[in-house]
Amino acid sequence: MLQATQEQGIRYDVGSSRMCFEPPDTCFVTYVGDLDADVVARMNAVLEETTRHRRSVDLLVDLSRTGQVSERVRRHAAFGMLLLNPRATAVFGADFHLRVVVSMITKAIRLLHVDLRGQIKFFDRETDARAWLAEVRRRETMQRSA
Repeated sequence: MLQATQEQGIRYDVGSSRMCFEPPDTCFVTYVGDLDADVVARMNAVLEETTRHRRSVDLLVDLSRTGQVSERVRRHAAFGMLLLNPRATAVFGADFHLRVVVSMITKAIRLLHVDLRGQIKFFDRETDARAWLAEVRRRETMQRSA
């Protein structure tokens, strides 16, 4: 794992996957290859430590190079969503199968009566995902200032 300077954000490499915290409030996660439950669990630990004192975090997830996702990985992913409880989650690059998996994880969390506060939306491109997150951030800022 390596950390960059605060101006650039904080980046963690875990196996082939990585997580980068981009100022002011975006956690950008890139999953590469078949997902390993231990990798996802380590990423969750970093996520918890890094976001513990933040009021809001947006989640940007790149699934364009993701392979297989086992049941154990799905459980760890659900736990990560619970830890973060993001203001908004933008997923891009997910094929149909991965969109179904992410949707199932979200529905399972909500069925357990856990309130995930933010929406989850799927996009084909990173630029569209980032634009949507910026709009969510802008709307929240306007609501707070009203």
